[in-house]
Amino acid sequence: MPFNSKTKWKRLLNEIGYLYDELDLIEELTKDAGLEFESYYRSYCAKNQIDRNKQNEENKEKIKDLYGKDPEILPQDLPISDYSGSMDLTVSEHETTDEEQKAFEEQEIFKELHDEFNKLFKKLALKLHPDRIENYIADDEYKRKLSWDFSKAKSALEKKKYFQLIQLAKKYNILIPESYDAQNKWFKNEKESLESQIKQIVGTYNYKFAECENDADRDKLMRSFIRQVFGINVK
Repeated sequence: MPFNSKTKWKRLLNEIGYLYDELDLIEELTKDAGLEFESYYRSYCAKNQIDRNKQNEENKEKIKDLYGKDPEILPQDLPISDYSGSMDLTVSEHETTDEEQKAFEEQEIFKELHDEFNKLFKKLALKLHPDRIENYIADDEYKRKLSWDFSKAKSALEKKKYFQLIQLAKKYNILIPESYDAQNKWFKNEKESLESQIKQIVGTYNYKFAECENDADRDKLMRSFIRQVFGINVK
């Protein structure tokens, strides 16, 4: 028996929830790995007699093409994480442009959807807005939690992160709009966007460095990085 719209909706919410958690995790891992990558890179260059100052100067245009930054803001002391962390190891697939995303969001099917989630936000605000909770809740810690959730709801509405509004509505026992067909189309697009972001991050040198289990793996990654940036083959 084929899945009905509500079943598809539940599955998409589960998948998006996982993808949000996964994105948060890999962003944290990549950020933490940045400074370690930088330190290891500098030690590796010193050990292999690679003059980073000279190579940065000789490869200004190449660095600019690779990292999309003006070479003048890449002095030798710039943390490697600032410009290597976004370096893809593979060719990226087609990414949705701002114009394409805007055209998608402005489709007729989503006009009512936007209105529904705006109303959902207002229902949340009745329970969470700092001005609403000031007089009838005495617990300051609980107030802070409610205010924080209000901020999350406000941000979710502004950024059209409707999954997050649904999560908050569930938390506070507020009825969720049942426009499953429109939501399924919206959440399918959001799922694809999250998958694309994750794929991009796991293709960076910082993330690959976080995955390395030993110095042999780290040295192999450094050889790849130096070959791609400077065209030097380190044996």
